[in-house]
Amino acid sequence: MPIKADELNSSPKRVPFPDWGLVVFEARHAPGFFGELKDTYAKFHLVIAGRALWESGEHQFTVAADSLFHIAAQVPHRQRDLPGQPVTLYAIHYRTDLLRAELTQALDAAPMLPIDLQAAGPEQARQVRGIVQEMMFEQEAQRPGWQALLISRLTDLAVLSLRWLRRSEFRIQRIDESAARVASYAARLKSEFYSASSLDEAARSVGLGRRRFTELFREVTGESWRRYVHRLRMEYAAKLLESTDRSVTAVAFECGFEELSHFHHSFKAAYHVTPLAYRLKFRPKSHS
Repeated sequence: MPIKADELNSSPKRVPFPDWGLVVFEARHAPGFFGELKDTYAKFHLVIAGRALWESGEHQFTVAADSLFHIAAQVPHRQRDLPGQPVTLYAIHYRTDLLRAELTQALDAAPMLPIDLQAAGPEQARQVRGIVQEMMFEQEAQRPGWQALLISRLTDLAVLSLRWLRRSEFRIQRIDESAARVASYAARLKSEFYSASSLDEAARSVGLGRRRFTELFREVTGESWRRYVHRLRMEYAAKLLESTDRSVTAVAFECGFEELSHFHHSFKAAYHVTPLAYRLKFRPKSHS
């Protein structure tokens, strides 16, 4: 169905802000859209169509489809759609005290935070879209507990945004789109190594064939996928054995090993001692 002229916004859309502090809505811009704002609340914007220039002070950002953008409260900014490319987006306006203080403080440190979901990878882009879709559905349906669920999903977006902000270990010169997706995936593995299941699944998650993925992964990290995952698991296992009283079985499970015998064999090959012997070396009074 064609969009009616009165459904388009030539300036920022204002919606009633509920007392409990969070609202999600769609905004469709008319050609020539321009806005100059400084809001008392913070907001996430998920752009699904169009292109625009967003500015704050001397900082300029070009946003396009599959951009997730966070703007902190009280930050003056301007939004101007590019000619012939009016923006359609979903906005999440929220009162900052809905998030834990440490999350709000970290987001405030980057007053305008843009995230290119295409570079983050297909899996991450689907995750963000799914969060926004769920928030829209729950707000519409208002089933029992819907407000608590919206706050939970807002927290998910905040955590994802901050983790992407800190993924700078794998920047490479003249990086192309495929390499960017692989680099983002490699960075995610640092906190998701326990769930990595197979090389083929890893390649599919970034939309690449096995061979191309293997080449780019080694280019980005200097290691093969298997060796990289194995090293992360072994390092985490050693850390748990050194610093916790968790059983060897629990350590194996938390590092992503399905079989205890496989974990014992892998650990001994990496550290030349059994997991229990390794623990006793660092914590003589510990018992497994």
